[in-house]
Amino acid sequence: MPDHFTLDEIADGVFAAVATATGAAISNAAIIDLGDKAIVFDAFQTAAAASELRDAVAEATGKSAYLLVNSHWHSDHTGGNQVFEDLPIVGTARMVELIAEDTPDDLDAWAAEIDGYLDTFRTRLDSDDAAERALAERRVASLQHIRDGIPGFRLALPDLQIGGAMVIEGERRVELLVAPEVAHTESDIYAWVPDTKTVVAGDLVWNRLHPRIRDGNPRTWADSVETISLMEPEHVVPGHGRPAEGAFAAEMARYLRGVADVIAEVRNGADPDSVRLPQGSEEWGDESRFRQGVRLLGTGD
Repeated sequence: MPDHFTLDEIADGVFAAVATATGAAISNAAIIDLGDKAIVFDAFQTAAAASELRDAVAEATGKSAYLLVNSHWHSDHTGGNQVFEDLPIVGTARMVELIAEDTPDDLDAWAAEIDGYLDTFRTRLDSDDAAERALAERRVASLQHIRDGIPGFRLALPDLQIGGAMVIEGERRVELLVAPEVAHTESDIYAWVPDTKTVVAGDLVWNRLHPRIRDGNPRTWADSVETISLMEPEHVVPGHGRPAEGAFAAEMARYLRGVADVIAEVRNGADPDSVRLPQGSEEWGDESRFRQGVRLLGTGD
């Protein structure tokens, strides 16, 4: 059994690799069995988690990985790319630019930066606030895994760049689709497995967690998620959170429209710390990320 994720077959030959609490992985990944080959969708944030994921391909499907797909540039989905650097890695031209821009050139300086973050969060481990302690524990675990991997880190960029779509044919068909406008980021890819009506959504969908919105456009992001909803999926693998029923895509789109409305209110002078949460998301996790995002997009701060 892997340490850093659970592997659940949510539809025939489609496996959701859902991050556990070790900190080596904080987002999800997926494995899709095409019958004669298998593809991997996203690579976690560390080589340690990605190595377990590559081993899981053979264990789950009896096949070797054929290619890796990066859903977008964020390092929690691409940091493990080096484990798959001998395979084609699918992305977009803009995604390649964003990954390269985000990756430090100086590994020693990067290690020193991570050490500084670790020191900051370790001071909060004794906080009287339970929520702050829990956040500090998560951050320390995640940062320590990243720090441990820096000496062996190698940048591995997508070398198979697609435009609007790519079809992968095996004993089943998988469609890789690029969001047409800025969504979660400037360039997002998701996968559609028609015979099981499954979408592997990357961070276009977060299951009942307030998503990171700072690098995207919630209104056009909602359009992309509505497109997913119109496909009438039965299963969705989100970028964060547990796998969801297909109907959740419509709920996510409504949430994003609500976020866009809140950002408009903040631009008109509302306080980001007191604006209402989008209807239906009152019990979702990580409210602080919502407030940080609407502050940034609403005020620029």
